[in-house]
Amino acid sequence: MDKDTCIIFDFDGTLYPIIGFDSEQLLIHCLAQEADEAYRSEAERFIADDQAGCFLLEDFHLRYAALARRATPSHIDEVARRLAGLLDTRDREALARLKEESGADFVILSCGTENLAEAFLDHLGIRDLFSAIRAKRLIFTDGGEATVRVDIHTPEAKRRAVEELRDRYTTIVACGDGPTDIPMLEAADLGLVIDWSGSNESGPFETHTTLPSLCSAIETYLARAREA
Repeated sequence: MDKDTCIIFDFDGTLYPIIGFDSEQLLIHCLAQEADEAYRSEAERFIADDQAGCFLLEDFHLRYAALARRATPSHIDEVARRLAGLLDTRDREALARLKEESGADFVILSCGTENLAEAFLDHLGIRDLFSAIRAKRLIFTDGGEATVRVDIHTPEAKRRAVEELRDRYTTIVACGDGPTDIPMLEAADLGLVIDWSGSNESGPFETHTTLPSLCSAIETYLARAREA
């Protein structure tokens, strides 16, 4: 297939299962282990509030940026290594096979952190499968402090990013795991959900419980599209 197809993935909860912490919560948790009591208390409140769904996304980004100032590339690598350990060979092979069979561009659109997604893919050995990652980025200054540059910041920003891709691709598939992905899934030609927990909750989008199953569904859809 020519590069007229784009397959979009969310990051947190889509390319890996969230167990305890998502990638940004885990980064702040790791930073707290090395910090003073005041920082640890603020980090615990931040994680608890995030897991309870207390934040508007704009508020989340501000608090995350303040706490993430202490992050270093080594912290990013450690978090990514732990998250990559949640996948196995079958997951990596499924993504590689989908890339080979479809010839599509792989893109990540996330409200998460680009550095974490990049390092995660590096640890899995599949960074070269992805042509673009859009999220927010930690910029490391000469003074050793990390600042945050936000690109994708809301679910509607994900939708707009999909719509921008329409000029380049005739077929767009999007994969997500939750409510913040719905605008992105709606804007795609095919929207799919992955539910690693296997809770089997019904919803408006076809749902899969493993990456191999998700990738197989995309292969089938694209094969039928070619035959149509």
